[in-house]
Amino acid sequence: MLDALKLLTTIELSHAGDCALLGVDHEGCVYVEELYGEHDWLAQHKISLSEGLLESVDEQYGTVPPPAPLPLPELCGSPSTMKVFDHLNFSGARWRGRIVDERIQDLLRDLSIAEKIALVDYLDWDIDPLRLLGIAESIVLSCCPYGDGEFLLCRRIRVAFRLPAAGRDDHGLDCDYDSIAVHLLHRLPGDALELPDLRECLTCFDLCRPLDCMRVDGKLYLADGGEGEIKSALHVFEIETSGDSTKNEINAVEALNSD
Repeated sequence: MLDALKLLTTIELSHAGDCALLGVDHEGCVYVEELYGEHDWLAQHKISLSEGLLESVDEQYGTVPPPAPLPLPELCGSPSTMKVFDHLNFSGARWRGRIVDERIQDLLRDLSIAEKIALVDYLDWDIDPLRLLGIAESIVLSCCPYGDGEFLLCRRIRVAFRLPAAGRDDHGLDCDYDSIAVHLLHRLPGDALELPDLRECLTCFDLCRPLDCMRVDGKLYLADGGEGEIKSALHVFEIETSGDSTKNEINAVEALNSD
């Protein structure tokens, strides 16, 4: 649960694709970039939390000459590149295939019935939870200090599920299971040796694909990727902390930077 987070603002970006944080300058402006379209076209933005988009460069789906990158001033905060939770990443079964032939159950991380029900409810997915087979992949995309020795994670998982009937994939190969990608935002102790129960990772915030996060001066900056008709967005939260939490945050930042 993320009960210490208070949403301050959400600023919609220009496209429905991937996005990432570049940093925050000393005046509080946020720098964000987007990769969108089949050819990963680039857009970069300078954003004011009160005024929205101040300045942008954009390849406009390749219709304009590639612009020069947006100049970055001296930054007071930027996302960490440290791989604190690399030991928790895993990838097992293919996206789709045949359950028996690939011995898929040996490659998945199990989900309890309660976790399956919670995930289906969270996604508002019209599927029997018992058709969920397990987690085929889990990747921590980004993390930042959260408080009390914990970190906040943007994590992508891939859940394999049994098809209602056997069929063929786009390449004409037989398959009786498929996968769905799910993006999560949740906290985790810095010394965690295993991933938490999936029910603890399902946030109440209205997010599409949380991809990147950073903490600067008591604020959480979250780059939320778009999909379909939903454009990417920058969400900014206030993190309400006690004095002890603030001290732990400083320790976590120092540990992150010295890893």
